[in-house]
This record gives sequence, structure tokens and C-alpha cells, in this order.
Amino acid sequence: MKKTYFLLLTSLLANYIFAQNDPQAKAILDKVAAKNNGYKTINADFKFTSTNTQNDQSSNESGKVLIKGDKYHLAFNNSDIVFDGKSVYTYLHKENEINITKPEPSKTEKGNFFFSNPRDIFKGYNKNFKSKLIKEILIGKAQCYEVDLYPIDLKTKYSRIRMHIDKNIMHILDIKLFSKDGTQYFLEFSNFSPNIDIADTEFAFDTQKYPNAEVNDMRF
Repeated sequence: MKKTYFLLLTSLLANYIFAQNDPQAKAILDKVAAKNNGYKTINADFKFTSTNTQNDQSSNESGKVLIKGDKYHLAFNNSDIVFDGKSVYTYLHKENEINITKPEPSKTEKGNFFFSNPRDIFKGYNKNFKSKLIKEILIGKAQCYEVDLYPIDLKTKYSRIRMHIDKNIMHILDIKLFSKDGTQYFLEFSNFSPNIDIADTEFAFDTQKYPNAEVNDMRF
């Protein structure tokens, strides 16, 4: 019985600690959001890795993200996702298939923090999360903050997000998401270039350029 009470007390204490926002972590994330929201454009390469810790299976994919205002273009080896400000165009190269959908509301709090809208990842994190500064760490030649984020909604599919932020330039170097099913998602950025000229054509998708493609318009 005493052991049960002790475990219950430990659990409640842990939940209480994680529910508190660390002022240092919040200040860091606010600076990241302020800096990145000030950029007119963002151009960066990324590598995305998914690992299942239960069966040691993993997969990875690399690509490029272009952002201009609210518009974005995610370029992968086998697909392109383009949001022109009104509709989302997903072109699957191998299948020669184009899917057109309406943009969905941001799903950051559900864990779909990048591919549902890559702009979200640079905006900082909102009231759906509590944050904690873990430590300062050297990654390569960059001195970084290591910050953990905890979802307030315990029904989310993940338990924690770990983020490394370059201390000198306040850019996000990488993000690791720990899913409750044992899968870990790792998103790493490189060649981050803000405020460079990006042609508007990068965010315009012309289906006429793919006359033989199957077009699925799902904008109901």
C-alpha cells in the first residue's frame, strides 16, 4: 500500500513539474519565433529519419523546404508538395499522380508539426506545450540549447519533443519526436538560408505541365 501511494505521489509530482513552463526555455523559444517570423523567405535542406525502437527498423528521406510568406514548397526525391496560398498540390513522381486538397488547420499539437505546414516549425510553440531547458550542448561546432517540449493534451500520440537550437543565431538545428508507440522521428536541418530571393514560380503548381498525370481534385 505504501509503495502504491509512493508511486502515485511520484507520478503526480512528475506531472506537476512537467506542467510548469520553464522561464528560460520559454524565453529561448520566444526568441526563435521572433527571429524566424521576421524572415521574408526561408530556404533549407532537411533530412527526416523514422526509427522504430521495438524492431530496429528505420527509414530516411531528404529534401528541401522553401517558404515565402504563408506559401511553401517541400521537394523530396520522389514527390513535391506545394501550397500556393489557397490549395495544396502533392505530386507523386513515380505514380505520375497529382492530388489537390484544401489546406488543413495546423496540427502542431498532434505531432504533425512539419509536413502538415512546414512554416509552423519555425514559429515557436504555443499554449499546447510546456517547455524545459535541459542543458547547453556542443553539436559540431555550434553551441546549442537543448529544450524539451511536453504536450499538455496527454491524448497526443507522442510524449515529448526534443529540440536543439543554435545559441548564437537562434536557428533550429534539429527536432526529435518521441512517439508513444516506440517510434522516434528525427528532423535535421542544414544549409539554412533566410531572406534570399525565391521565385514565385516555386509556389505555383501548373497541372498543365503534366498532361499525362492522373489528377485527383479533392477540394470539396
